[in-house]
Amino acid sequence: MYFGINTKTGGNKEWAANGYLLFILVVITSITINVVYSFVLISDDLYFQYFGEKISYESILRIIQGKDRYQWLNYVFQPIFYTLKFFLISSCLSIGMLLYGIPSPFKCLFRVTMVAEFVFFIPPILKVLWFGIFHIDYTLKDLQIFSPLSALNLINRDSVEPWLLYPFQILNVFELVYWLVLAYGLYELTGERYSKMLGIVAASYGTGLLLWIVFIVFLTINLIE
Repeated sequence: MYFGINTKTGGNKEWAANGYLLFILVVITSITINVVYSFVLISDDLYFQYFGEKISYESILRIIQGKDRYQWLNYVFQPIFYTLKFFLISSCLSIGMLLYGIPSPFKCLFRVTMVAEFVFFIPPILKVLWFGIFHIDYTLKDLQIFSPLSALNLINRDSVEPWLLYPFQILNVFELVYWLVLAYGLYELTGERYSKMLGIVAASYGTGLLLWIVFIVFLTINLIE
């Protein structure tokens, strides 16, 4: 993987891909996966199976119609979502770098987070392949809790409190790879030891991730009460 910037060698090397084009590629990839996911895996029958004994037929129809009507909003907000996500993660990394006495250009950190984001496209691709080819008899709940190579697969999901599902989903191999890629990006950016950069990722992004998990758990607990 090539990040292409090293501040200790002048910091003037060009990236393998232009930053703006890289951002567009991230957004297009995400939208493409979402479109394929909706087209291949999501059907009206899934909603009727899932909500059939919980709400009326008319209510299910309204849910389906609402989903179809506002599906485009999901695609429109993708650029906003990723801009906010990359900004927050880059901010965490920037704070960590400053605390370690290694100031780095924010735009470079922003690009590191964009490159690392491609790691998170692997799980949804695996989901489409798994349910689209190998396990075609599935429910809406199966899609919701599918989390390949995560700690969630090591426990009995039915015996776990709902608010614990998200933390177990976050504990996965892809999250670990994401940390490693972020650290490698910082390593190329600064020329510092890789182990030191991994420590910065753990201290900065890791702290931010922990706060995010606590926030989601708090919301989940309050919503199910």
